[in-house]
Amino acid sequence: MLALSLPFLFSGCAKKIEDVTVTIYGTVVDANTQTPIDGVLITLTPGAKNKYTGGDGYYEFPDLVQQQYTLTAQKTGYHTDRKNVSSFPGEMVEITFTLTPLE
Repeated sequence: MLALSLPFLFSGCAKKIEDVTVTIYGTVVDANTQTPIDGVLITLTPGAKNKYTGGDGYYEFPDLVQQQYTLTAQKTGYHTDRKNVSSFPGEMVEITFTLTPLE
């Protein structure tokens, strides 16, 4: 009987990876047209991770450790934008960038 109850006793102690990590995601849109921008370089620091947005302007950084991050969005022809992000374990943080075209 004791052997059967041990797995149940300890099963509640383990945390799932999604409970302890953070996901930062979002989109990048043009300030004038509000349309998604393809090919925007999104840099995450610390960690020096880079992603490019797709045709839908979407990017995602999954499975991050909890800490404060800075996201930088840059693309030729647009002003660069930066945002600071704080998060909690298990949280999904949505950050939208609205880039202004250079004049």
